[in-house]
Amino acid sequence: MVRFASALFALSAASCAVDAAGPELALDAPPLSEAWTVSTSASVALWDSGRNVDLSSWMNVHCNLDYGDGYLLTGINVNQEDIAESDEFVARMAGECWEFDLTNSELPKTREFEGKVIFEADRFRTGVFQLEVPDYTYPIGLDLNVSGNDAYVKDVRIAYAPLNGNDSALDLGSDSVTSWAFGYGGDLHSLRCPDQSVMTGLALRYDVDAGKIRTLKIHCRELQP
Repeated sequence: MVRFASALFALSAASCAVDAAGPELALDAPPLSEAWTVSTSASVALWDSGRNVDLSSWMNVHCNLDYGDGYLLTGINVNQEDIAESDEFVARMAGECWEFDLTNSELPKTREFEGKVIFEADRFRTGVFQLEVPDYTYPIGLDLNVSGNDAYVKDVRIAYAPLNGNDSALDLGSDSVTSWAFGYGGDLHSLRCPDQSVMTGLALRYDVDAGKIRTLKIHCRELQP
């Protein structure tokens, strides 16, 4: 009888040991692996008017640094100059940062979104023009229409590209652009990310007296499968 009781005790103790190990195993489980990563090092493409009078400090949005690794600069909202102005120009700009699911090979958007005002002139029209890349495409740069004397930004549009058929790289041969925000004419300056890189932010300096963008640069980071 003593031997039988001891055996039952041993079995019970072994069962308890297995149950106790369960939570520890769960805590040590590895996180979901990422199908994509966004490089921690950035590259820059710059347009500069060369005009340095009355400039603001750098005004920016850095989606991945401000909000997280999966955030890209997918949208830009802009306002026109005040109706009393004789020149046509971007007088206010805000950035839209959407998060993408880096654990999914198809790289879809999540439900997470952040917006940030980058700059605004003292006066501007209240109507907002919104630019946004389509779903399952990724921002790769900006086009600027600038004034004939290369002095300020008149209009803007976003360049974007989808993934290739294998979901293994950007298909830069299928790149496209959004419409222009306002439809203002000007001299075209294209700012593009390097091959297989996406736009994660931008920075600009504007004339605090005239309210015009004088310098603008995009920030790009490599998208790695």
